Amino acid sequence: MNHPLPSFKKPPINEVVFGCQFEQLKDIKVTHFGDLWNRLKQDFPKVEHALPIANAEGLVPEDQETGLPFVRTWFINNSDSRLIQFQPDRFYYNWRKKEGESEYPRFEEVFGCFERYFKILGCFVAENNLGVFAPKVWELTYTNHISVDQSHSLSEIFKDLHWTLGRDRFLPTPSNPVWAATFNMPHEAGSLVVKFGNGRVQGEERKVQVLELAARGFVEDSSDRAREDWFSLAREWIVRGFTDLTSDEAHRFWEREK
Repeated sequence: MNHPLPSFKKPPINEVVFGCQFEQLKDIKVTHFGDLWNRLKQDFPKVEHALPIANAEGLVPEDQETGLPFVRTWFINNSDSRLIQFQPDRFYYNWRKKEGESEYPRFEEVFGCFERYFKILGCFVAENNLGVFAPKVWELTYTNHISVDQSHSLSEIFKDLHWTLGRDRFLPTPSNPVWAATFNMPHEAGSLVVKFGNGRVQGEERKVQVLELAARGFVEDSSDRAREDWFSLAREWIVRGFTDLTSDEAHRFWEREK
């Protein structure tokens, strides 16, 4: 598109995730997780375990000899604002809003970090002879936490969320509306999945409206240039999609610049 990409001084963005799904590393062992952490722990000194993410068939990565499932490992920085998620078929780089880093550092900076650690992952796979590193799916997700004033209806923030009242209606206005849709990106580059609904800020009682926009696309070319092009397109669709779905009134509150 010829129009400048929309930009906001105070966007409601809470988390950004760059990611890649790839063919499971067949020969990986638990000890290899430690080697990967050795390459990352200067920037990510803390480690946590999480449940593995299942693939489209509902299966999680397993050890080829025992059939035991692998965990998903989080490598976390000191401020808890950046983390790397790794399991034998997925790699994610997260920025998340935390005290001390309250402003989104913008796409270029976060993508540059993803690129750096993604290449470290490639070296780790090659140097440990874990097989061919074969990316299958790129992912980019933006999660927004939107505080809605009681004096404003949700439809004044999110343009496509409507509930039509009438004398013949039995049900009242819903108290927990949700909305979801999938949009095809151009040139068969993938799809944009949008979800809108209620949520809660982790560690707080405060409730928010959560607007998540997630782009996913199959990898046809895993070169540096093709990867950069895909993430740039995904970012454009997420940012323009966010702007298209939300109201002018909300844009003024978030101080839209262009």
